[in-house]
Amino acid sequence: MEPLSDICKVLGLKGSDTMSKTVILGCSSLKDYIDEAQRKVKTNYPVFYLNRLYHRDPKEMRDHITHKLMTMDKDVDTILVAMGYCGGSWKDIKAPCRLVMPKIDECVSLLLQNTDEVKSNLKEPGHLYVREKDPMKENFHAIFDKLTQNLDEETKKRYHEDWKRYYHEIDIIDTKINDCRRADYVQTVNEDAAWLDAKLGFVDGGTYLLEKLFSGRWDEQFTILEAGESLSDEFNLENTTKSAI
Repeated sequence: MEPLSDICKVLGLKGSDTMSKTVILGCSSLKDYIDEAQRKVKTNYPVFYLNRLYHRDPKEMRDHITHKLMTMDKDVDTILVAMGYCGGSWKDIKAPCRLVMPKIDECVSLLLQNTDEVKSNLKEPGHLYVREKDPMKENFHAIFDKLTQNLDEETKKRYHEDWKRYYHEIDIIDTKINDCRRADYVQTVNEDAAWLDAKLGFVDGGTYLLEKLFSGRWDEQFTILEAGESLSDEFNLENTTKSAI
């Protein structure tokens, strides 16, 4: 891995831009939002991305996170984590240096948070959420077909009915950067909603929590770990504790 100093040279950063050797470790699914938040708060931290595909298994994501942290340049003294706990992916991972992350369950809730309220899960039961610039990347009919491709038609039909009973609304998260109110975007999501016999709705979202994270406004919405500490219980998000290892 390239030293932080070399990365900064490539990015054209000076010492003041790195703000005491701070970097961002973020989920690749949030790239557009990380870029937007940095633009808004006028930071320019180097960003290291975790592959979103590892979300399929918390253990795989935990191993991926551990590898990224272990290979982080020794010059780094603060890591800003731009993602949520994501199914326990961060459980018992040691911080190699100061590590700051939102007290949030996963990336959808992170984008839904527009206030200073300490609340880890902002999703509504029975709701699905679309946030991508291209809504086909979150097409639930296509996701269902992929998950059930090896099943017989009768079983697929039963699972489809199960989804229809549980999911009753698809919400488009209007993050102000995904241009989600254009006609073709709404039509695509509306077709998905019709497949589930679900309603289509809009909810406000954005980069508020990321802006706080990058600008150093670390209040009760954030967990701050020092080197050698880890999250003792990733499910106790409202009262996150730290344990020295």
